[in-house]
Amino acid sequence: MTTDLPPRFFTNDKGTFGEYTAAVRWPIIVQNAVDDMKKELKTVASDDLEKIKQGTTITNELVEFRQEILDRKPLRPFTLEEAEIASVPGSYNEYLIAHNGVTWDKVEWLFSEIYLYRRVNVYFKCQPLWKDFDIFDGLKQFTFKSSLHGVVELAMRYKTLSSQFATISEDKELLEILFKEFIEISLWGNATDLSLLTNATLEDLKSVQGAKVRAASEAKIVVNDTEKAWKKLMTLRDSGCKNVRVDFVLDNSGFELYADLMFAAFLLKTNLAQKIKLHGKDIPYMVSDVMLKDFHILLKDLKDRSFFPVDSESEESKAFDQFADDISTFFTNNQIEFEADSFWTTDLDYWNIDPSENKYNGAKVYKDLLKSNLVIFKGDLNYRKLTGDRAWPRTTAWNVAIGPLATNGITLLSLRTCKADVQVALPTGLDEGLTQLWEKDHPGQGSWWCCSGKWAVICYATSN
Repeated sequence: MTTDLPPRFFTNDKGTFGEYTAAVRWPIIVQNAVDDMKKELKTVASDDLEKIKQGTTITNELVEFRQEILDRKPLRPFTLEEAEIASVPGSYNEYLIAHNGVTWDKVEWLFSEIYLYRRVNVYFKCQPLWKDFDIFDGLKQFTFKSSLHGVVELAMRYKTLSSQFATISEDKELLEILFKEFIEISLWGNATDLSLLTNATLEDLKSVQGAKVRAASEAKIVVNDTEKAWKKLMTLRDSGCKNVRVDFVLDNSGFELYADLMFAAFLLKTNLAQKIKLHGKDIPYMVSDVMLKDFHILLKDLKDRSFFPVDSESEESKAFDQFADDISTFFTNNQIEFEADSFWTTDLDYWNIDPSENKYNGAKVYKDLLKSNLVIFKGDLNYRKLTGDRAWPRTTAWNVAIGPLATNGITLLSLRTCKADVQVALPTGLDEGLTQLWEKDHPGQGSWWCCSGKWAVICYATSN
């Protein structure tokens, strides 16, 4: 492993999306938390004085925290009391001791962003009557409810496919087409074009026109290793393996989780996998990241006709029920498992998924992921952690940028909609071309094409 590594992105790297995030986006995120707490306090019974008092304390702390970010104050260590009450991993204070005096405007972006959400969580954990409250839950629910159209389209398509999964499973060409379609839906979430998957017949999918539509949808995927993941799973199936496990290191709740579960159900229904393991977060995190309770809330939402207002006798309602019931059955039968290890909410990058990292569960996670045949890392933050959020040249090989993860026995697939400065594995000249394209409409921000969410990557690595 090379020791000559590029630096991590800092919040004072001029002209970067990280600099913009620290200066503009973080104060807004904390202010939104303040506003949501004020709304929540209005719902507390007027005679519940202790809960009101504790909630007011949290609100005031969030206000002060926002000002701390705006004033570019030093990042403070967690107190012993905070660390004990809120189970704060020691890695945070270890970093701050090693980087004494770092301020909000001059600190590693990856560390400070994760530290921000840990600070917010501490405020709630230290108030007993609010310790399990998810300040981001309202936004998660609002966003999912706003996705009704896409939720209906996918549910209806799943209902149609359900009676044909056995046939699909035996048609390798069709199975591959649908595998790629479900990967793209999982990749893009509610930003994807669902028209082909939801409206086409199985014959349409295999047609020349279907191939053209798929090619158009893949145009914004600037690195696409889907074929490698497909061959991995097909090799296992063709060899007669009956205990294939696919893991998802999850990102966002709501529609993205819904799309991930749709992909998981497809894998199980077509026997491309017999076991799905979902890895979520153990605290409210990055606003919208998935916790176990979000998984259960999603299934409840699909059954709730006041949440998704479709006629209870309609085909749409039946489709919602069928999908929710299938996922619930998979979960009850342990075909789908959910685990929220504390490792996923530490500040550590994924080079610490390593047999020697015993302090913060890196070794535990490593041993678990070794049991998986394919680990799918969802989203931008996971990509940043896989690559260390470093200023790699954008043509750096994927296997170089992920360090020991390229050779430690874990087979991984990163599905990432590009929303940060770090980017690797591009062919020569592509970055320059996309920078020029983005620069036309965004003067001075050409390199931000890879922070816009308009492009994506699918990156595969295995040492098996």
